[in-house]
Formats: sequence, structure tokens, C-alpha cells
Amino acid sequence: MNFDALLKAKKYDEIWQRYCGFLDLSVKEFMDIQNSLLMEQIGMFSKSELGKKILNGKQPRTIAEFRAVCPLTDYDDYADILLSKDEKMLPAKPVVWIETTWEGGKAPIKVAPYSEGMVENYKDACLACIILASSKARGQFDLQVGANFLNGMAPMPYLTGLLPDVLEGEYTVNFFPPAKEGNAMSFGQRNKEGFKMGLQQGLDLFYGLSSVIVRMSEQFIEGNKSSSKVSLGQFKVSRLANYAKAKIIAKAQDRPVYPNDVFNLKGFVCIGTDTLHFKKKIEQYWGIRPLEVFGGTEVTCIAIESWVKDGLILLPNVCYYEFIPMSEFYKNLENPSYKCKTYTLDEIKEDEYYELVITTFKGGAFARYRVGDIFKYEPGSEHHDGVVLPHFRYVDRVDPVIDLAGFTRITEATIREAITLSHLHIDAWFARKCYDSQARPYINLTIELNHPQNEPGIDNADLIKEQLEIYFKYIDSDYANLYKMLGIEPLKVTIIPSGTLAKYQSTISHPMQKVNPNHFDEIEVMKLAFGQGTRS
Repeated sequence: MNFDALLKAKKYDEIWQRYCGFLDLSVKEFMDIQNSLLMEQIGMFSKSELGKKILNGKQPRTIAEFRAVCPLTDYDDYADILLSKDEKMLPAKPVVWIETTWEGGKAPIKVAPYSEGMVENYKDACLACIILASSKARGQFDLQVGANFLNGMAPMPYLTGLLPDVLEGEYTVNFFPPAKEGNAMSFGQRNKEGFKMGLQQGLDLFYGLSSVIVRMSEQFIEGNKSSSKVSLGQFKVSRLANYAKAKIIAKAQDRPVYPNDVFNLKGFVCIGTDTLHFKKKIEQYWGIRPLEVFGGTEVTCIAIESWVKDGLILLPNVCYYEFIPMSEFYKNLENPSYKCKTYTLDEIKEDEYYELVITTFKGGAFARYRVGDIFKYEPGSEHHDGVVLPHFRYVDRVDPVIDLAGFTRITEATIREAITLSHLHIDAWFARKCYDSQARPYINLTIELNHPQNEPGIDNADLIKEQLEIYFKYIDSDYANLYKMLGIEPLKVTIIPSGTLAKYQSTISHPMQKVNPNHFDEIEVMKLAFGQGTRS
């Protein structure tokens, strides 16, 4: 029976066990599934031409052998084969190719092949997300066939665009906007049209980028502050009474109309690197706590929250998980030839930070692949929902990349190019991702100025910011939309005395990172700068 049939037959226990039963696993049971599926994958991977390349022709017979002979990998190790989409080289025939941008890579995009088994796992993960998004207690959820579903995410070839395809024939929903129409729209248009349809027809489910959801909510609130006539025109006659009631209640409480006042949302699924910082606002505006999901082009959907919606829990049947402690990460950062030690789920410790490493199952292409994301193993989280599996908090990217609200990624190359094009006399710099008082992310760019003798130059941080932003917008079109779509001021400039960074570099043995340097380095630089009378 498909999902529709199970819902109509009210087989709620069967639905829960099929899609959410992994939440009842012990750590040992989780690892048993992991080990079994990894052995299956090792057999497929080691026989493929891609596997022979990665494993240097070796055919490990055990998990220990596999972890010993297979090096930690990144996308560069796969690029030549995957970018050519040579199916004969792969462990299993792909049924679809997923794409994303590749910041700083040898090509503008990364591609990842999905086998039939991977797509099936992704479908099950999507249904688990929808179930848990509408759930407030173990085994309880609120779904029906034909739900109105605002899908505000990117279309194919991005991973999020696969959702309508995997739900087709499995779970019948009314997508706002309809999938085919939405695919032809820009990101902003798709969200705007979906929201408008929700106002007209009601809304049950919402899947969107956290930062965009908050901005849409704030624009709705501001619109209702300024003019009721504008708002009324968005509603069908059948929904006007509901809206009129919402206006009366809001006025009596001396506040604007929130989305929660006019929608009765059953489930909310959100993604994005800064979701943790936006969740409270989403809950405030919509009256429902959103379910956070983690996934990616190479890894599909690998982690979702329970009904408590307070910590990510890994799915056992999608990838084999290994974890690099931050102590090992920094050793490798200082010495690229250093081989990081990795640990499995049953070996990691609470309250520690880890870089995630995955090996895809079901004929996937990636083996011991460094995803480039940091997670924290949250302490004592099983007490919240009774789930004994580790709960994680997504922290951020480890790559030299600043991800702004899941909307755009700023690389070292992007910053360097903007500085070059600006012709500003910036002698040295580093950049850090920070958050403002509204929990919105921005780039804090710390610079040193070195004007040529007798040549005037700009010394004001605000003027430098304005000049640089011209070129950031020129280089990265998504950067230009950060304020327009999200209300984010994406750049702040801090000026420190010339020579500070060179002086600090002479005191350490490792190179200081240009983008997201470690906090110790940054603190010491600023101590040195402040001691010399920093300007900002």
C-alpha cells in the first residue's frame, strides 16, 4: 500500500513504524544497520572503476579494512568521472543526476548520481519529514490526502526539486505553486506565488528556506500594519471571515496580524545553514515549531528532528557516518598530509564538535567523503523525547566559504575579486561570518589599508563597505538580493592598523585562514590591533 492508501485506511501505527520507526533504535541497532549496508556498498564500490580509483585497486573485505585503505576524500577526487557523467564507471546505474554550485572548484557545478535505491531512500526520508513536521507526540501526526503544500524550494536539478517527483503516486498533495509552473519561476516568484495561493485557499504544509520564510512573514506583517485593503484583496470570499476575525483579535491585543492568525498550518519543514537562528521567529509568526532537516547534493537527506523538533537525528539507511573531532581537524588544517582519525556513531562524545564524513549506500558514488559541515553532539538530548540516538546541532561549514542564510555562499576568491575590482588600497584582510541583533548572518570583513605615499584614499569603514558592495553585487547576483529578499545587510567593515596581520603571522607556525579563521587567531589579532589603536 502506498502512503495515500495507508492514510485513507487510517493505518497510522503502520505509517509511523514504516517511516519513523528508526527513532526507536538503540545505538547498537543503529550501528548494526550501518555495518550491514556498508558491507553491501563496499562490495559494489570496490568492483566499480570509480571505486578502483579511490581505493587504489584494493578490495577490502571488512569495514576495518575499508576504513584503513580508503582515504578521506573530497569532490576533487571524483570530479573528472562525475562531471563527465560516465555511468559505466559507477557502482550502480543512476536514475537521476543532482547538481549544485561548486565554490572554488575546477568547474562551476558539482553533480551527484542517484541510484534507484538512493531515490527510494530519499522518498522515505521526505515522508518521514512530513509526518514528523505535523507531529506533537510519538506516534501521533495530522495529515490528510490532498493537503495544500507550499513548496518554496529550488526546482531540479537541485535536490529539493526532487520532492514533487518522489511524492507523485505516493502521497497526493496540492503543490503551491504547481510543480511545473513553479519550475519556470524564479526563486522569489515561486515563494511569492505559493504564499498568495495559500492566502486564497488555505495552507496545510510549508517547505522552505528558513531565511526566506522569516522575510516573507515580516513582509506579510508589515503589509497588514500599513493597509487592510491591500491584504483583503489577496483573499477569496470564503476566507474573508477568517481574516476579519484575525484582524479583530490582533487589534484587541494591540499587535499586527501574524501568519498564525490566518493560517492553520499542520506541518512546517525548513532548511538552511542558519536555521537555528531563525526557528524562534518562525514559531512566533506561524504558531508552530518548524522541523529542521539536513541534506545535501552528495548525501541526500540524512538527518531530521523528532516530534520535539529540538536536535537533528541521523537516518541509519542512507549513509555510513564517521566523525572527525575538531582536534583532528585542526591538525590536518595545519598539516594537510596529516591523516585524521575518525570515529563512528557509537564512539563519539556528548558536547563535542565534529566534521561529518559519509559513505553513501545503495550504489552511491562517495566513499569516506568529507561533507564540509560541522555538527555538535548535543548533551542529554534524549531526555527531551526519549530517543536514545545522538541528537546533533548543525554548526556551520568548515570550507573557506561564508554561507549567508542558505541563500548565497561567499568564497575567498569572491572577496579577493571584489577587493581587486574596487581598487581600494586594502593590503591584507580576513573575513568572518557573524550575526546581528536579529540573528541575521553577515560578513565581518577586517582589513588593513596601505595607501601609496602622497596618494589620497578612503579611510572610512562605511564608505569602503559601499564601494565593495558594488562589486560583490556585480560578481554574485544572489548577493544583490540579500537585502531585497531577506532584509539582510550582508557586509560590515572593520579597519585595523597596517602590519597587524603580518606581525601576528610571524608569531605562529600555521597560516592564518582568510575566511572564517579559527577563533583563537582572530582574538589574538584583535588584541594586537586594539593595542595599536584600531579604527572601525
